[in-house]
Amino acid sequence: MIKMKVILASQSPRRKELLSKVISDFEIIPSNFDESKINEKEPSKIVEILSKSKGMEVYDRLNKQDNFIIISSDTIVVLDDKILGKPKDKEDSFRMLKELQNNKHTVYTGLFVLKNENGKLKEVLTHSKTDVYFKKLSDEEIIKYINSENTLDKAGAYAIQGNAKAFVEKTKGNIETVIGLDIEKLKEILNII
Repeated sequence: MIKMKVILASQSPRRKELLSKVISDFEIIPSNFDESKINEKEPSKIVEILSKSKGMEVYDRLNKQDNFIIISSDTIVVLDDKILGKPKDKEDSFRMLKELQNNKHTVYTGLFVLKNENGKLKEVLTHSKTDVYFKKLSDEEIIKYINSENTLDKAGAYAIQGNAKAFVEKTKGNIETVIGLDIEKLKEILNII
């Protein structure tokens, strides 16, 4: 068995925490990929393109003589065919959460795994999605949440594993997809790649 260095191409603390449940020793090399280059409209394709692009950007900076596995991921929140990215400011966070409250939205997370073993590349690209149903929320609840958590680095302005879990009525699908990395899918891929 060849020793593989594992690289997470993300600086997300949530992805780091999820990956550490599966792999104890990995390196973090955040991707510098410019996400504004993507013109795709289909959510599942967007997260796949972004996941792969982020992983390949990191791959391009690495020594190809090394053996390594790169794991990269991207998450978007979709409400009524509209993509809710990361909010620009607190007002934008409020607007997003106001739209999400008392409603169903879908979270898509892409997953790209690239293995470089003795110069041979193997890759797997996939995505998962989870429906999230929010309760009815008052403006006061939304404002209190925005003031208690940094919403600006989160797609859709919320983190389901944080205080926003109180907003969730139910989910259909894997909760880790909403957090940002489908660990079950990742384990399957690592077993076959």
